[in-house]
Amino acid sequence: MSEVWSKLVGGLRAATFREMCVTVTGGRLVTVENVSHVYECNEIMVRVRAADSDVIIWGEGLEMGSFKEGTVRISGQITSVELNRRTGAKDD
Repeated sequence: MSEVWSKLVGGLRAATFREMCVTVTGGRLVTVENVSHVYECNEIMVRVRAADSDVIIWGEGLEMGSFKEGTVRISGQITSVELNRRTGAKDD
């Protein structure tokens, strides 16, 4: 049974690795997974590319706490998160 479970988990991880995952925690932390590029980061806006979309985080006092293994964590007072799917656009 554990071998079947391992294959299932591995398959799910492989399938979701190509997708972005955005988690908002309590209005003070945003975690974005599968990030390939950070375009801009300042106190009111952070814009990153994740999978085939741009993720834009708006707020006040924003700080990027980490950018490891394709995951970024942005803290501060989060006011909104935008997801913009990219269709055939080249990197900015």
